[in-house]
Amino acid sequence: MAVFNQKSVSDMIKEFRKNWRALCNSERTTLCGADSMLLALQLSMAENNKQHSGEFTVSLSDVLLTWKYLLHEKLNLPVENMDVTDHYEDVRKIYDDFLKNSNMLDLIDVYQKCRALTSNCENYNTVSPGNFQCGEKVDRKIYP
Repeated sequence: MAVFNQKSVSDMIKEFRKNWRALCNSERTTLCGADSMLLALQLSMAENNKQHSGEFTVSLSDVLLTWKYLLHEKLNLPVENMDVTDHYEDVRKIYDDFLKNSNMLDLIDVYQKCRALTSNCENYNTVSPGNFQCGEKVDRKIYP
């Protein structure tokens, strides 16, 4: 696993907070850290399992497998030859809908929005996919 560069992620979040008006619809948007992203993914997968098999449950190994695939997919990294759980597309839709309905953004969305906004985010090239696998507590409101 890559070394976690907490400063670059924190700097990216600060930049996002400065420019939130151009990046999201509400000042009450909550930024999700990796731990909240995993929780949202777990809930999304459990909901998907409930719809397909009737049980609101999911194994940790399936969550971690899907987490790895989700990170690669959202960051446009290669996903060939990667295992993925059944009904991944449904899980991804439930995950995205959950974030949208909860007025939340995950770290990858913040990274992508920040990078698209300004060249200042070129400073965040040190933020790598490995950074999103660590459990830094980032959940916070973006308003000052």
